[in-house]
Amino acid sequence: MPQSVNPDLTHMSSTTVVRNDEKSSDVIASQSSAAEKKSLKKSSVKKVPAVQEKSTVSAERLAKLRAWGGGKIMSASEAIMWRMEVLPKTRSTGTSLHILEGTPDWSRFMATMEWMVAVVPRLRQKVFETGVIGQLPSWVDDESFSLHYHVRRVSLPGEGAHSELMSFLESFSTTPCDRSRSPWEIVLIEGLENKRSAFAMKIHHSMTDGAGLIQLFDALLARTADEQLSPVAKWEAKKPLWRRQVGGRLLTDFWQFSTLASSAGRQAYKWISDRETEFSRMALDYSRSIMALTQAQSGGGSPLFRKRSLATRIEIFELPFPALKAAAKNAGASFNDVYLAGIIGGFRRYHEAYDISLDAVPLSFPVSVRKPGDPEGGNRFSGVSYRAPVYSDLNTQLKEVGDFVSQVRQEPAIDFFNQLMPGMLAMPNSVIAALMSLVTSRMDAQASNIPGMRETVYLSGCKVLTHYAIPPRPGCAVMYAMITHDDKACIALNIDPAAIVEPQLLIDSVTAEFNGIINQFSNK
Repeated sequence: MPQSVNPDLTHMSSTTVVRNDEKSSDVIASQSSAAEKKSLKKSSVKKVPAVQEKSTVSAERLAKLRAWGGGKIMSASEAIMWRMEVLPKTRSTGTSLHILEGTPDWSRFMATMEWMVAVVPRLRQKVFETGVIGQLPSWVDDESFSLHYHVRRVSLPGEGAHSELMSFLESFSTTPCDRSRSPWEIVLIEGLENKRSAFAMKIHHSMTDGAGLIQLFDALLARTADEQLSPVAKWEAKKPLWRRQVGGRLLTDFWQFSTLASSAGRQAYKWISDRETEFSRMALDYSRSIMALTQAQSGGGSPLFRKRSLATRIEIFELPFPALKAAAKNAGASFNDVYLAGIIGGFRRYHEAYDISLDAVPLSFPVSVRKPGDPEGGNRFSGVSYRAPVYSDLNTQLKEVGDFVSQVRQEPAIDFFNQLMPGMLAMPNSVIAALMSLVTSRMDAQASNIPGMRETVYLSGCKVLTHYAIPPRPGCAVMYAMITHDDKACIALNIDPAAIVEPQLLIDSVTAEFNGIINQFSNK
Protein backbone atom coordinates (compact mmCIF):
# COMPACT_ATOMS: atom_id res chain seq x y z
CA MET A 1 0.00 0.00 0.00
CA PRO A 2 1.26 3.52 -0.71
CA GLN A 3 2.89 5.17 2.30
CA SER A 4 1.64 8.64 3.20
CA VAL A 5 4.25 11.35 3.04
CA ASN A 6 4.41 13.77 5.96
CA PRO A 7 3.19 17.10 4.51
CA ASP A 8 5.12 18.99 7.20
CA LEU A 9 8.48 17.97 5.80
CA THR A 10 10.35 20.97 4.46
CA HIS A 11 12.86 21.09 1.65
CA MET A 12 16.41 22.34 2.20
CA SER A 13 17.07 25.58 0.39
CA SER A 14 20.14 25.85 -1.78
CA THR A 15 23.03 27.98 -0.51
CA THR A 16 25.27 30.30 -2.46
CA VAL A 17 28.93 29.27 -2.50
CA VAL A 18 31.54 32.02 -3.13
CA ARG A 19 34.54 30.74 -5.07
CA ASN A 20 38.03 31.53 -3.74
CA ASP A 21 39.20 32.93 -7.05
CA GLU A 22 36.62 35.76 -7.05
CA LYS A 23 38.84 37.96 -4.84
CA SER A 24 41.95 37.37 -6.95
CA SER A 25 40.05 38.30 -10.09
CA ASP A 26 39.10 41.63 -8.45
CA VAL A 27 42.76 42.32 -7.72
CA ILE A 28 43.74 41.65 -11.29
CA ALA A 29 41.00 43.98 -12.50
CA SER A 30 42.21 46.78 -10.17
CA GLN A 31 45.69 46.58 -11.67
CA SER A 32 44.51 47.46 -15.14
CA SER A 33 46.56 50.14 -16.89
CA ALA A 34 45.27 53.67 -17.29
CA ALA A 35 45.20 53.19 -21.06
CA GLU A 36 42.87 50.24 -20.69
CA LYS A 37 40.52 52.25 -18.44
CA LYS A 38 40.46 55.10 -20.94
CA SER A 39 39.69 52.69 -23.73
CA LEU A 40 36.82 51.22 -21.73
CA LYS A 41 35.28 54.66 -21.18
CA LYS A 42 35.30 55.37 -24.91
CA SER A 43 33.64 52.06 -25.74
CA SER A 44 29.90 51.93 -26.15
CA VAL A 45 27.88 51.49 -22.99
CA LYS A 46 26.46 48.00 -22.65
CA LYS A 47 22.65 48.00 -22.48
CA VAL A 48 21.14 46.25 -19.49
CA PRO A 49 18.30 43.99 -20.64
CA ALA A 50 14.90 44.91 -19.30
CA VAL A 51 13.64 42.69 -16.53
CA GLN A 52 10.81 40.59 -17.92
CA GLU A 53 7.79 40.29 -15.68
CA LYS A 54 6.68 36.78 -14.96
CA SER A 55 3.44 35.81 -16.66
CA THR A 56 0.22 35.64 -14.67
CA VAL A 57 -3.15 34.01 -15.20
CA SER A 58 -5.06 35.98 -17.84
CA ALA A 59 -8.36 37.71 -17.10
CA GLU A 60 -10.05 35.43 -19.63
CA ARG A 61 -8.89 32.28 -17.85
CA LEU A 62 -9.93 33.72 -14.48
CA ALA A 63 -13.42 34.46 -15.80
CA LYS A 64 -13.77 30.88 -17.10
CA LEU A 65 -12.69 29.43 -13.76
CA ARG A 66 -15.14 31.57 -11.80
CA ALA A 67 -18.03 30.52 -14.06
CA TRP A 68 -17.02 26.85 -14.28
CA GLY A 69 -19.74 24.39 -13.31
CA GLY A 70 -22.78 26.18 -14.71
CA GLY A 71 -26.00 26.86 -12.82
CA LYS A 72 -26.88 25.98 -9.25
CA ILE A 73 -29.60 23.48 -10.19
CA MET A 74 -28.60 20.09 -11.58
CA SER A 75 -30.01 18.91 -14.88
CA ALA A 76 -32.17 15.80 -14.81
CA SER A 77 -29.38 13.64 -16.27
CA GLU A 78 -26.93 14.92 -13.63
CA ALA A 79 -29.47 14.15 -10.90
CA ILE A 80 -29.88 10.61 -12.26
CA MET A 81 -26.10 10.06 -12.19
CA TRP A 82 -25.98 11.36 -8.61
CA ARG A 83 -28.78 9.08 -7.46
CA MET A 84 -27.47 5.93 -9.21
CA GLU A 85 -24.80 5.66 -6.49
CA VAL A 86 -27.04 3.27 -4.53
CA LEU A 87 -25.72 0.45 -6.77
CA PRO A 88 -21.91 0.14 -6.80
CA LYS A 89 -21.81 -0.96 -10.44
CA THR A 90 -23.64 2.18 -11.59
CA ARG A 91 -21.38 4.66 -9.82
CA SER A 92 -20.12 7.38 -12.13
CA THR A 93 -16.96 8.74 -10.55
CA GLY A 94 -14.06 9.30 -12.96
CA THR A 95 -10.41 10.16 -12.38
CA SER A 96 -8.24 12.59 -14.32
CA LEU A 97 -4.55 11.63 -14.32
CA HIS A 98 -1.69 13.98 -15.30
CA ILE A 99 1.82 12.51 -15.43
CA LEU A 100 4.30 15.25 -14.45
CA GLU A 101 7.96 15.75 -15.25
CA GLY A 102 9.54 15.96 -11.80
CA THR A 103 7.72 16.47 -8.51
CA PRO A 104 6.17 19.80 -7.48
CA ASP A 105 7.29 21.47 -4.28
CA TRP A 106 4.55 20.60 -1.78
CA SER A 107 4.14 24.17 -0.50
CA ARG A 108 3.81 25.52 -4.03
CA PHE A 109 1.43 22.73 -4.97
CA MET A 110 -0.84 23.45 -1.99
CA ALA A 111 -0.77 27.16 -2.83
CA THR A 112 -2.02 26.26 -6.32
CA MET A 113 -4.81 24.12 -4.84
CA GLU A 114 -5.84 26.89 -2.43
CA TRP A 115 -5.93 29.34 -5.32
CA MET A 116 -7.97 26.88 -7.41
CA VAL A 117 -10.77 26.47 -4.85
CA ALA A 118 -10.76 30.23 -4.23
CA VAL A 119 -11.49 31.05 -7.89
CA VAL A 120 -13.76 28.08 -8.69
CA PRO A 121 -16.81 28.31 -6.39
CA ARG A 122 -18.26 25.00 -7.64
CA LEU A 123 -15.34 23.12 -6.07
CA ARG A 124 -16.39 24.43 -2.63
CA GLN A 125 -20.01 23.34 -3.06
CA LYS A 126 -21.84 20.16 -2.12
CA VAL A 127 -25.10 18.62 -3.33
CA PHE A 128 -28.30 19.65 -1.55
CA GLU A 129 -31.49 17.59 -1.87
CA THR A 130 -34.83 18.71 -0.47
CA GLY A 131 -36.25 15.20 -0.26
CA VAL A 132 -39.24 16.26 -2.36
CA ILE A 133 -40.06 13.63 -5.01
CA GLY A 134 -39.18 14.79 -8.50
CA GLN A 135 -37.27 17.88 -7.41
CA LEU A 136 -33.79 18.40 -8.83
CA PRO A 137 -30.78 18.59 -6.46
CA SER A 138 -28.89 21.88 -6.23
CA TRP A 139 -25.37 23.04 -5.41
CA VAL A 140 -24.85 24.95 -2.14
CA ASP A 141 -21.74 26.20 -0.35
CA ASP A 142 -20.19 23.65 2.01
CA GLU A 143 -19.93 25.48 5.35
CA SER A 144 -17.40 22.96 6.65
CA PHE A 145 -15.29 22.84 3.48
CA SER A 146 -11.71 21.78 4.24
CA LEU A 147 -9.07 21.72 1.54
CA HIS A 148 -6.99 19.28 3.59
CA TYR A 149 -9.75 16.69 3.30
CA HIS A 150 -9.89 17.01 -0.48
CA VAL A 151 -6.12 17.21 -1.20
CA ARG A 152 -3.38 14.89 -0.01
CA ARG A 153 -0.20 13.19 -1.22
CA VAL A 154 1.17 9.67 -1.20
CA SER A 155 4.43 8.03 -2.18
CA LEU A 156 4.41 4.79 -4.13
CA PRO A 157 6.26 1.84 -2.59
CA GLY A 158 9.29 0.26 -4.20
CA GLU A 159 10.56 1.90 -7.38
CA GLY A 160 7.23 3.43 -8.38
CA ALA A 161 6.76 1.05 -11.29
CA HIS A 162 3.81 1.23 -13.70
CA SER A 163 2.09 -1.69 -11.98
CA GLU A 164 2.32 0.05 -8.59
CA LEU A 165 0.72 3.20 -10.00
CA MET A 166 -2.10 1.18 -11.60
CA SER A 167 -2.70 -0.69 -8.32
CA PHE A 168 -3.07 2.58 -6.43
CA LEU A 169 -5.41 4.03 -9.07
CA GLU A 170 -7.62 0.92 -9.00
CA SER A 171 -8.28 1.57 -5.31
CA PHE A 172 -8.45 5.37 -5.47
CA SER A 173 -10.71 5.65 -8.52
CA THR A 174 -13.29 3.11 -7.29
CA THR A 175 -13.64 4.51 -3.77
CA PRO A 176 -16.77 6.70 -3.77
CA CYS A 177 -16.60 10.34 -2.75
CA ASP A 178 -18.15 11.47 0.53
CA ARG A 179 -21.67 12.50 -0.48
CA SER A 180 -21.87 14.99 2.39
CA ARG A 181 -18.99 17.00 0.89
CA SER A 182 -18.07 18.43 -2.49
CA PRO A 183 -17.70 15.28 -4.65
CA TRP A 184 -14.04 15.46 -5.67
CA GLU A 185 -10.63 14.49 -4.29
CA ILE A 186 -7.06 15.18 -5.39
CA VAL A 187 -3.91 13.23 -4.64
CA LEU A 188 -0.32 14.04 -5.62
CA ILE A 189 1.41 10.71 -6.26
CA GLU A 190 5.16 10.87 -5.71
CA GLY A 191 7.92 8.35 -6.32
CA LEU A 192 7.17 7.36 -9.93
CA GLU A 193 9.86 6.00 -12.23
CA ASN A 194 12.23 8.46 -13.94
CA LYS A 195 11.75 10.98 -11.09
CA ARG A 196 8.20 11.70 -12.20
CA SER A 197 4.99 12.26 -10.24
CA ALA A 198 1.28 12.17 -10.98
CA PHE A 199 -1.64 14.51 -10.27
CA ALA A 200 -4.89 12.55 -9.89
CA MET A 201 -8.29 14.23 -9.51
CA LYS A 202 -11.32 12.06 -8.78
CA ILE A 203 -14.58 13.83 -9.56
CA HIS A 204 -18.22 12.80 -9.74
CA HIS A 205 -19.83 12.77 -13.17
CA SER A 206 -22.75 14.87 -11.88
CA MET A 207 -20.29 17.76 -11.53
CA THR A 208 -18.90 17.61 -15.07
CA ASP A 209 -18.32 15.46 -18.14
CA GLY A 210 -14.95 14.93 -19.82
CA ALA A 211 -15.18 18.00 -22.03
CA GLY A 212 -16.05 20.15 -19.02
CA LEU A 213 -13.04 18.78 -17.16
CA ILE A 214 -10.77 19.79 -20.03
CA GLN A 215 -12.27 23.29 -19.82
CA LEU A 216 -11.31 23.39 -16.14
CA PHE A 217 -7.70 22.35 -16.76
CA ASP A 218 -7.37 24.58 -19.83
CA ALA A 219 -8.03 27.56 -17.57
CA LEU A 220 -6.15 26.22 -14.53
CA LEU A 221 -2.85 24.89 -15.90
CA ALA A 222 0.00 27.35 -16.49
CA ARG A 223 1.55 28.13 -19.88
CA THR A 224 5.02 28.66 -18.41
CA ALA A 225 6.87 26.97 -15.56
CA ASP A 226 7.18 30.25 -13.61
CA GLU A 227 3.63 31.58 -14.12
CA GLN A 228 2.42 33.51 -11.08
CA LEU A 229 -0.99 33.04 -9.49
CA SER A 230 -3.19 36.11 -9.68
CA PRO A 231 -4.27 37.63 -6.34
CA VAL A 232 -7.78 36.56 -5.38
CA ALA A 233 -10.12 37.69 -2.61
CA LYS A 234 -10.61 35.48 0.42
CA TRP A 235 -13.76 33.42 0.05
CA GLU A 236 -16.41 32.77 2.66
CA ALA A 237 -19.04 30.06 2.60
CA LYS A 238 -22.63 31.25 2.31
CA LYS A 239 -24.80 29.67 4.98
CA PRO A 240 -27.65 27.79 3.28
CA LEU A 241 -31.04 28.41 4.85
CA TRP A 242 -32.89 25.09 4.72
CA ARG A 243 -36.41 26.50 4.80
CA ARG A 244 -35.59 29.13 2.24
CA GLN A 245 -33.94 26.53 0.00
CA VAL A 246 -36.92 24.16 0.17
CA GLY A 247 -39.70 26.73 0.16
CA GLY A 248 -38.14 28.85 -2.54
CA ARG A 249 -37.44 25.84 -4.74
CA LEU A 250 -40.99 24.53 -4.31
CA LEU A 251 -42.54 27.87 -5.23
CA THR A 252 -40.16 28.39 -8.15
CA ASP A 253 -40.64 24.86 -9.48
CA PHE A 254 -44.44 25.04 -9.14
CA TRP A 255 -44.61 28.40 -10.89
CA GLN A 256 -42.31 27.27 -13.71
CA PHE A 257 -44.14 23.97 -14.12
CA SER A 258 -47.61 25.51 -14.18
CA THR A 259 -46.54 28.25 -16.60
CA LEU A 260 -44.73 25.88 -18.94
CA ALA A 261 -47.44 23.23 -18.79
CA SER A 262 -50.18 25.73 -19.60
CA SER A 263 -48.23 27.28 -22.45
CA ALA A 264 -47.03 23.95 -23.82
CA GLY A 265 -50.50 22.49 -23.67
CA ARG A 266 -52.07 25.31 -25.69
CA GLN A 267 -49.27 25.27 -28.26
CA ALA A 268 -49.30 21.47 -28.59
CA TYR A 269 -53.07 21.38 -29.14
CA LYS A 270 -52.91 24.06 -31.83
CA TRP A 271 -49.87 22.50 -33.49
CA ILE A 272 -51.38 19.00 -33.60
CA SER A 273 -54.72 20.31 -34.86
CA ASP A 274 -53.04 22.22 -37.70
CA ARG A 275 -50.64 19.45 -38.63
CA GLU A 276 -52.36 16.18 -37.86
CA THR A 277 -50.86 14.34 -40.86
CA GLU A 278 -47.44 15.92 -40.43
CA PHE A 279 -47.47 15.08 -36.72
CA SER A 280 -48.13 11.40 -37.45
CA ARG A 281 -45.22 11.31 -39.90
CA MET A 282 -42.88 13.04 -37.44
CA ALA A 283 -43.94 10.67 -34.64
CA LEU A 284 -43.03 7.72 -36.82
CA ASP A 285 -39.69 9.32 -37.73
CA TYR A 286 -38.95 9.98 -34.06
CA SER A 287 -39.77 6.38 -33.16
CA ARG A 288 -37.49 5.11 -35.93
CA SER A 289 -34.77 7.46 -34.69
CA ILE A 290 -35.03 6.08 -31.15
CA MET A 291 -34.65 2.55 -32.52
CA ALA A 292 -31.55 3.58 -34.47
CA LEU A 293 -29.98 5.10 -31.36
CA THR A 294 -30.72 2.06 -29.20
CA GLN A 295 -30.05 -0.73 -31.71
CA ALA A 296 -27.41 -2.41 -29.53
CA GLN A 297 -30.03 -3.16 -26.87
CA SER A 298 -31.72 -5.74 -29.10
CA GLY A 299 -28.85 -8.21 -29.48
CA GLY A 300 -26.54 -10.19 -27.24
CA GLY A 301 -22.87 -9.56 -26.65
CA SER A 302 -19.76 -11.70 -26.80
CA PRO A 303 -19.96 -15.15 -25.20
CA LEU A 304 -16.58 -14.40 -23.60
CA PHE A 305 -17.79 -11.27 -21.80
CA ARG A 306 -20.99 -12.47 -20.10
CA LYS A 307 -19.77 -12.40 -16.51
CA ARG A 308 -19.73 -9.14 -14.55
CA SER A 309 -18.18 -8.17 -11.21
CA LEU A 310 -17.17 -5.16 -9.11
CA ALA A 311 -13.46 -5.94 -9.58
CA THR A 312 -11.41 -3.39 -11.53
CA ARG A 313 -8.27 -3.48 -13.62
CA ILE A 314 -6.91 -0.11 -14.79
CA GLU A 315 -4.48 0.18 -17.70
CA ILE A 316 -3.12 3.14 -19.65
CA PHE A 317 -1.09 3.46 -22.83
CA GLU A 318 -0.33 6.13 -25.38
CA LEU A 319 -0.26 6.30 -29.18
CA PRO A 320 1.25 8.90 -31.54
CA PHE A 321 -1.55 11.40 -32.17
CA PRO A 322 -0.05 12.94 -35.36
CA ALA A 323 0.32 9.47 -36.93
CA LEU A 324 -3.26 8.51 -36.07
CA LYS A 325 -4.57 11.82 -37.36
CA ALA A 326 -2.62 11.43 -40.62
CA ALA A 327 -3.91 7.86 -41.02
CA ALA A 328 -7.48 9.09 -40.57
CA LYS A 329 -6.98 11.79 -43.19
CA ASN A 330 -5.41 9.36 -45.68
CA ALA A 331 -8.25 6.89 -45.10
CA GLY A 332 -10.86 9.57 -45.71
CA ALA A 333 -12.22 9.09 -42.18
CA SER A 334 -12.54 11.21 -39.05
CA PHE A 335 -10.23 10.76 -36.08
CA ASN A 336 -13.17 9.50 -34.03
CA ASP A 337 -13.94 6.89 -36.73
CA VAL A 338 -10.36 5.59 -36.42
CA TYR A 339 -10.70 5.48 -32.64
CA LEU A 340 -13.90 3.41 -32.71
CA ALA A 341 -12.59 1.17 -35.51
CA GLY A 342 -9.43 0.50 -33.46
CA ILE A 343 -11.54 -0.60 -30.47
CA ILE A 344 -13.73 -2.86 -32.62
CA GLY A 345 -10.69 -4.35 -34.35
CA GLY A 346 -9.06 -4.94 -30.97
CA PHE A 347 -12.07 -6.99 -29.91
CA ARG A 348 -11.81 -8.96 -33.17
CA ARG A 349 -8.15 -9.79 -32.50
CA TYR A 350 -8.93 -10.76 -28.87
CA HIS A 351 -11.58 -13.25 -30.01
CA GLU A 352 -9.36 -14.63 -32.78
CA ALA A 353 -6.89 -15.62 -30.05
CA TYR A 354 -9.70 -17.87 -28.72
CA ASP A 355 -10.58 -19.10 -32.25
CA ILE A 356 -13.94 -17.34 -32.02
CA SER A 357 -15.41 -15.41 -34.93
CA LEU A 358 -16.97 -12.13 -33.77
CA ASP A 359 -19.87 -10.77 -35.84
CA ALA A 360 -20.76 -7.62 -33.91
CA VAL A 361 -19.74 -5.57 -30.88
CA PRO A 362 -22.44 -3.89 -28.78
CA LEU A 363 -20.89 -0.63 -27.63
CA SER A 364 -22.04 2.81 -26.61
CA PHE A 365 -20.45 6.22 -26.82
CA PRO A 366 -21.39 9.80 -25.92
CA VAL A 367 -22.21 12.45 -28.50
CA SER A 368 -21.55 15.99 -27.34
CA VAL A 369 -24.52 18.35 -27.52
CA ARG A 370 -22.52 21.36 -26.32
CA LYS A 371 -23.30 24.56 -28.16
CA PRO A 372 -21.44 27.88 -28.31
CA GLY A 373 -22.36 29.91 -25.26
CA ASP A 374 -23.07 26.91 -23.01
CA PRO A 375 -21.66 27.29 -19.46
CA GLU A 376 -18.17 25.95 -18.74
CA GLY A 377 -18.22 22.55 -17.02
CA GLY A 378 -21.36 20.59 -16.30
CA ASN A 379 -22.66 17.83 -18.59
CA ARG A 380 -23.65 18.32 -22.23
CA PHE A 381 -23.82 14.90 -23.90
CA SER A 382 -26.22 12.22 -25.04
CA GLY A 383 -25.55 8.48 -25.10
CA VAL A 384 -25.74 6.34 -28.25
CA SER A 385 -25.66 2.54 -28.44
CA TYR A 386 -24.24 0.86 -31.54
CA ARG A 387 -24.26 -2.78 -32.59
CA ALA A 388 -21.10 -2.45 -34.64
CA PRO A 389 -20.55 -5.04 -37.38
CA VAL A 390 -17.03 -6.48 -37.35
CA TYR A 391 -14.91 -6.58 -40.53
CA SER A 392 -11.34 -7.72 -41.03
CA ASP A 393 -10.89 -5.21 -43.87
CA LEU A 394 -9.99 -1.80 -42.42
CA ASN A 395 -11.52 0.21 -45.26
CA THR A 396 -14.86 -1.54 -44.82
CA GLN A 397 -14.72 -1.15 -41.04
CA LEU A 398 -13.93 2.57 -41.22
CA LYS A 399 -16.71 3.19 -43.74
CA GLU A 400 -19.26 1.33 -41.63
CA VAL A 401 -18.33 3.30 -38.49
CA GLY A 402 -18.23 6.61 -40.34
CA ASP A 403 -21.64 6.07 -41.93
CA PHE A 404 -23.24 5.19 -38.60
CA VAL A 405 -21.74 8.14 -36.68
CA SER A 406 -22.71 10.59 -39.43
CA GLN A 407 -26.28 9.29 -39.39
CA VAL A 408 -26.50 9.40 -35.60
CA ARG A 409 -25.55 13.06 -35.40
CA GLN A 410 -28.53 13.91 -37.63
CA GLU A 411 -31.09 11.84 -35.73
CA PRO A 412 -34.02 13.91 -34.37
CA ALA A 413 -34.05 11.79 -31.19
CA ILE A 414 -30.34 12.35 -30.44
CA ASP A 415 -31.25 13.82 -27.04
CA PHE A 416 -33.92 11.19 -26.34
CA PHE A 417 -32.41 9.81 -23.11
CA ASN A 418 -31.98 13.26 -21.58
CA GLN A 419 -35.64 13.97 -22.34
CA LEU A 420 -36.63 10.82 -20.43
CA MET A 421 -34.66 11.76 -17.31
CA PRO A 422 -37.14 14.23 -15.72
CA GLY A 423 -39.84 11.55 -15.62
CA MET A 424 -37.46 9.05 -14.03
CA LEU A 425 -36.79 11.37 -11.09
CA ALA A 426 -40.12 10.41 -9.54
CA MET A 427 -38.90 6.81 -9.19
CA PRO A 428 -37.07 5.49 -6.11
CA ASN A 429 -33.30 5.69 -6.40
CA SER A 430 -32.96 1.90 -6.31
CA VAL A 431 -35.33 1.56 -9.28
CA ILE A 432 -33.44 4.24 -11.23
CA ALA A 433 -30.15 2.46 -10.62
CA ALA A 434 -31.59 -0.95 -11.55
CA LEU A 435 -33.03 0.37 -14.83
CA MET A 436 -29.81 2.12 -15.83
CA SER A 437 -27.80 -0.98 -14.92
CA LEU A 438 -30.04 -3.07 -17.16
CA VAL A 439 -29.29 -0.74 -20.08
CA THR A 440 -25.53 -0.37 -19.56
CA SER A 441 -24.81 -4.04 -18.77
CA ARG A 442 -25.99 -5.02 -22.26
CA MET A 443 -22.94 -3.25 -23.66
CA ASP A 444 -19.63 -5.05 -24.07
CA ALA A 445 -17.85 -1.71 -24.22
CA GLN A 446 -18.27 2.00 -23.81
CA ALA A 447 -15.92 4.49 -25.41
CA SER A 448 -15.29 8.19 -24.92
CA ASN A 449 -13.08 10.47 -27.03
CA ILE A 450 -12.17 13.80 -25.40
CA PRO A 451 -10.21 16.47 -27.31
CA GLY A 452 -7.52 17.66 -24.91
CA MET A 453 -4.96 20.46 -24.79
CA ARG A 454 -2.58 20.81 -27.72
CA GLU A 455 -0.01 23.06 -26.03
CA THR A 456 2.62 22.58 -23.34
CA VAL A 457 1.23 23.25 -19.87
CA TYR A 458 2.58 23.15 -16.32
CA LEU A 459 1.30 22.39 -12.84
CA SER A 460 3.16 24.10 -9.98
CA GLY A 461 6.28 24.41 -12.15
CA CYS A 462 6.25 20.84 -13.48
CA LYS A 463 5.57 20.08 -17.14
CA VAL A 464 2.51 17.93 -17.89
CA LEU A 465 3.74 15.00 -20.01
CA THR A 466 0.50 13.06 -20.52
CA HIS A 467 -3.16 13.35 -19.50
CA TYR A 468 -5.48 10.36 -19.07
CA ALA A 469 -9.15 10.12 -18.15
CA ILE A 470 -9.76 6.98 -16.10
CA PRO A 471 -13.46 6.41 -16.71
CA PRO A 472 -16.14 4.78 -14.58
CA ARG A 473 -17.40 1.42 -15.81
CA PRO A 474 -21.19 1.38 -15.48
CA GLY A 475 -21.93 -2.32 -15.93
CA CYS A 476 -20.09 -2.97 -19.21
CA ALA A 477 -17.10 -5.29 -19.69
CA VAL A 478 -14.66 -2.47 -20.44
CA MET A 479 -14.76 1.31 -20.70
CA TYR A 480 -12.29 3.17 -22.93
CA ALA A 481 -11.46 6.87 -22.63
CA MET A 482 -9.02 8.79 -24.82
CA ILE A 483 -7.63 12.29 -24.33
CA THR A 484 -5.45 13.85 -27.02
CA HIS A 485 -2.76 15.77 -25.13
CA ASP A 486 -0.04 17.62 -27.03
CA ASP A 487 1.24 15.05 -29.57
CA LYS A 488 -0.04 11.98 -27.73
CA ALA A 489 -3.30 10.04 -27.79
CA CYS A 490 -3.60 8.93 -24.16
CA ILE A 491 -5.93 5.94 -23.71
CA ALA A 492 -7.17 4.53 -20.39
CA LEU A 493 -9.11 1.30 -19.90
CA ASN A 494 -11.32 0.36 -16.96
CA ILE A 495 -11.61 -3.43 -17.30
CA ASP A 496 -13.85 -5.93 -15.54
CA PRO A 497 -11.47 -8.92 -15.05
CA ALA A 498 -14.45 -11.27 -14.60
CA ALA A 499 -15.54 -10.50 -18.17
CA ILE A 500 -12.13 -10.01 -19.76
CA VAL A 501 -9.99 -12.68 -18.11
CA GLU A 502 -6.86 -11.72 -20.03
CA PRO A 503 -6.58 -7.92 -19.78
CA GLN A 504 -3.08 -7.83 -21.22
CA LEU A 505 -4.24 -9.74 -24.30
CA LEU A 506 -6.93 -7.10 -24.85
CA ILE A 507 -4.39 -4.27 -24.53
CA ASP A 508 -2.02 -6.02 -26.93
CA SER A 509 -4.90 -6.61 -29.35
CA VAL A 510 -6.04 -2.98 -29.30
CA THR A 511 -2.53 -1.53 -29.70
CA ALA A 512 -1.84 -3.97 -32.55
CA GLU A 513 -5.04 -2.83 -34.31
CA PHE A 514 -4.18 0.86 -33.96
CA ASN A 515 -0.64 0.24 -35.20
CA GLY A 516 -2.12 -1.69 -38.14
CA ILE A 517 -4.28 1.33 -39.03
CA ILE A 518 -1.24 3.62 -38.84
CA ASN A 519 0.88 1.31 -40.98
CA GLN A 520 -1.81 0.74 -43.63
CA PHE A 521 -2.71 4.37 -44.14
CA SER A 522 0.51 6.23 -43.27
CA ASN A 523 1.92 6.20 -46.83
CA LYS A 524 -1.23 6.77 -48.87
